[in-house]
Amino acid sequence: MQSKKPALYKKAELILFAAAGIFYLIMAIYGRGAFWEPFGKVDLTMIIITFPVTFLLNTFIFIPVFAKRKKWFSYFISVAAALLVFEIIRFILNSPVNSEIFGTQNIVLTFFIAVIVSWLYVIARDWIININELERLRSEKLGTELAFLKTQVDPHFLFNTLNSIYALSLEEDSPKTADSIIKLSTLMRYNLHDSDAGFINIDKEFDYIEKYIELQKLRLDQNIKIILKINYDKENRQELKIAPLLLIPFIENVFKHGVSTANETEINISINIVSGYIEMKTENTLLQESISPGRSGTGLTNVKKRLDLLYHDQYELDYGKKGDKYITNLRINLKK
Repeated sequence: MQSKKPALYKKAELILFAAAGIFYLIMAIYGRGAFWEPFGKVDLTMIIITFPVTFLLNTFIFIPVFAKRKKWFSYFISVAAALLVFEIIRFILNSPVNSEIFGTQNIVLTFFIAVIVSWLYVIARDWIININELERLRSEKLGTELAFLKTQVDPHFLFNTLNSIYALSLEEDSPKTADSIIKLSTLMRYNLHDSDAGFINIDKEFDYIEKYIELQKLRLDQNIKIILKINYDKENRQELKIAPLLLIPFIENVFKHGVSTANETEINISINIVSGYIEMKTENTLLQESISPGRSGTGLTNVKKRLDLLYHDQYELDYGKKGDKYITNLRINLKK
């Protein structure tokens, strides 16, 4: 369902442009009146061509490439250059009859009307797409919540059971087992309670990651090397907030695809916070069984949606194969 929507939008856009183009040509050719009379054939032809070409340039190149990336200087230079090119073409076609650039019969008005119409179209189109996307996300959220409610186990029962097992492990003098139960209990509390918060202190997310990796080590062989490095200024940690459980899917992915009991494998996870930006890099040995087009999995697909919703253009994500390694790089602006 999700993959069909962009195609549906594109098809609707093509139909709209085709209908608008036919209507525009009919009006331009047969709708001549007193307004058109002062213009010569060359000027009139340039006006008719300038509007759709400017509209398309601004809609599909200038706005997405420059304006939406806040490169306003490049945007205005590109618009001005396009106007100048149109006027130079008009000047060359009119020579030597009318050899004046930006003379009385110019295309400036038509050009800027096309730019304005283009902006109105882009704003309206993006608004409609955003409304539909929000509706889709609400439906997905509702479906997820319903599925969760169907399978939910009373958390009090789980914690009470864990406490009982913890007490039993102490009675049987199994400190390692008791410590593992405490770590698992901490992870469960974080999942059930702290994950509901919009943003949490960065320390909690890091604590979750450390305990998660320690529990993973319990089931792994000695031939699997795991290196975790977390570097940041602990004095200013109270100011640093992050969306809960945002980093863990990348780490889960490493353990899911980078662990082999048959071969020696290595997992490297480094997290640094510099000038309000968190930078996380995960690196694992590339296993033959994990090489597939769907490597990113549902977990990373969902976390990319969360990143788009929470951080918009304030994050960078890159992942893929590099030699015999699979590497993920994530950079988020925490100051947003």
